[in-house]
Amino acid sequence: MSIKNGSKQDAPHEVIKKHLMKGQKLDLTKDNPAVDQIHIGLGWDLAGQPIDLDTQVFLLNEEDKLLSPKHLIYYHQQQSLDGAVRHLGDHQFGGGYRDNEMIIMQLSRVSPDIHKIVVTATIHDAHERHHHFGQVTNAYVRLTDQISQQEICTFQLTEDYSYCTSIICAELTRNQEEWKITATGQGTTLDLNDLCRIYGFTS
Repeated sequence: MSIKNGSKQDAPHEVIKKHLMKGQKLDLTKDNPAVDQIHIGLGWDLAGQPIDLDTQVFLLNEEDKLLSPKHLIYYHQQQSLDGAVRHLGDHQFGGGYRDNEMIIMQLSRVSPDIHKIVVTATIHDAHERHHHFGQVTNAYVRLTDQISQQEICTFQLTEDYSYCTSIICAELTRNQEEWKITATGQGTTLDLNDLCRIYGFTS
């Protein structure tokens, strides 16, 4: 996107950048009223052997349950029914200077029956391969304004996640038209199927 010099009208809007700690909340749309399209990036480095991390997005109703299997967004199902949430694909190796896995959301398009959006990370075949998040370093979640590319907040996953096979990374909750984001950072020994059962879906 090109920006013309010398015009306030054409200048990108300012956003408030924050470094969140575990459990902290940010009034996403209240503090940044011009933000609608957001980018959620997850990145990590590996301490040793290659580990395949996957990210998921659970679109939940007011009872914190999936309305249907179509409300789970991940590498096999990369777009929500309303088109508001897109998963940009599986990245099987960590490292590098960019987000390893990315999710794009347009908040104004999220279906009104969705009250919470949960972002999780799991390790593929963790139990079979004896992999866990203690073998992952420098993990983070960051949220960016997709239009201006300005970073709004970051959350470093610095807790000791040894023997955790999944992390509930962050939650976006809606109150009418306002959205908040919570840095959850909850490590678990669950796999993706277990998380699906918690959120009300069994295959």
